[in-house]
Amino acid sequence: LPRLAIKPWIKAPPEDLILTNARVVQPSTASLLSGNQTILIKNGKIVSVGPSEARKSDDDIKTVDLKGAYVCPGLIDCHVHATAVPGVKVQLLSHEVTHGLLTSTCAAMLLRGFTTVRDTGGASRRIALAIEGLIQGPRLIQCGKALTDGCGHGDSSPGVSGGASSTGCCGGHAVGLSRVADGVPEVLKAAREELKAGADFIKIMVGGGVASETDAIETIQYTAEEIRAITTTCRQMVTAHAYTVDAIRHAIDNGVLGIEHGNLI
Repeated sequence: LPRLAIKPWIKAPPEDLILTNARVVQPSTASLLSGNQTILIKNGKIVSVGPSEARKSDDDIKTVDLKGAYVCPGLIDCHVHATAVPGVKVQLLSHEVTHGLLTSTCAAMLLRGFTTVRDTGGASRRIALAIEGLIQGPRLIQCGKALTDGCGHGDSSPGVSGGASSTGCCGGHAVGLSRVADGVPEVLKAAREELKAGADFIKIMVGGGVASETDAIETIQYTAEEIRAITTTCRQMVTAHAYTVDAIRHAIDNGVLGIEHGNLI
């Protein structure tokens, strides 16, 4: 048998297409290209865009008449949580169940026009690779689990005097969108483990949130030493969950290159 015949998981080559009579949106000028346009797609990439009346027919390529429908470049969402299944507390789900449910979430994102999304806690490289050939979804840029300190934004363990029994070894655990790591050795280990697992960047929680019980929004989380340990040792793009000016300044002063939210500047 041919080699591909025994590898059904390998993605089939994309079909070449000609889209005719399209109204093409030009975001850079907030306008439409003049008149109906024809879009030539080969090997999964747009090769050309031009007036429909100037385009010659090609019997070897499938042609779709859009009849004046609008076409725009793919949208990009820079902050999503693909594993946060709507209507379900993600920390109550196993990874297997979460990964099964997110297939519909990713497909819905793509059908809404998002061709690239940046997941800031919860998704993994495994999901990104699955989208490349097994499931429908937008291109996925991900950080794996976000890092949070104990009692910080992202620590969903129960608050128990004397310590929660579910925190696992060495003060760290991983549930849902984030993982707990306290102290320089543990934050370094956690960051390195996420990078080893294929994270495209590292996310840390530097301030409180609005959707969690034990961290007021004005709190500052992680010490300067902990943040600098991550930003100077990992040599990777590090972004921080931070709402307030104090949290944002704390992150930037210690080498963080990106800020998520920043609503209270």
